[in-house]
Amino acid sequence: MSLIEKYKQFKKRRHEKAIANNLKTLQNPKALKEERVAAIEFFKHIEDAETSINSLLKRFNYSLEHGINDTREKESAMEGILAFETNGLQFIQEHLKISTKIAWPIKILKSIASEEQIVSTLQECLNFADVEFDQNQIDKNYDILCYLRDYQIEGKLCESLFHFLEAHDERLRFAVVEVLLEQSHDFIPAKLEKFLLDESPENSRIRQSVIKGFVDHKWTLPSKNNFKVGPFLPGYSINKSYNLISSKP
Repeated sequence: MSLIEKYKQFKKRRHEKAIANNLKTLQNPKALKEERVAAIEFFKHIEDAETSINSLLKRFNYSLEHGINDTREKESAMEGILAFETNGLQFIQEHLKISTKIAWPIKILKSIASEEQIVSTLQECLNFADVEFDQNQIDKNYDILCYLRDYQIEGKLCESLFHFLEAHDERLRFAVVEVLLEQSHDFIPAKLEKFLLDESPENSRIRQSVIKGFVDHKWTLPSKNNFKVGPFLPGYSINKSYNLISSKP
């Protein structure tokens, strides 16, 4: 082996060691602030997008007790990731699928991705399995649904969200109802109509939200046989066109 090759291998090993050491520091909330900041700067100056972004994304997996320092470090990590622009999209998407700490990665996603890419990415990050006993996954699903509320969702993707109408966690049921109420698909009223007649305490908040949605959207009740023209609930009535209207001042 030539001296040049030996030198190249030496530099490679030293670089790999530096990456490992800085990554260890970056992921350690108990490390000295200065050392952690230096580790973030180290990865911001690495030109390889995969190494840089995947390392910086790990800084979002924990929060410091000192809120100002935590925000500054995360802003710095985000700045480093955004420097790669759309070249970093695939790494952010993969990270979102496996992480339950998604607030900052989603900020980054929204800065570099199209609306269609944002919606499809969020949809792919939802866990449709039975996660009743996994609070982290429940919270992640809830957070994603809250983000989806801001977007119009294509028909089949929107229909897949019906899964969460049967979730054990009331927050998930409420969140997906809030998403569906923002959609313009014709099949939405029929899917939500059942909540108008649901008097169960666990769905009382959802019922109120659906009532307001039917009033605001001026939706016609799809199943007319289940309703009577006239008073419905205190403050609401059903007119002859089978629209739910508010009688509140």
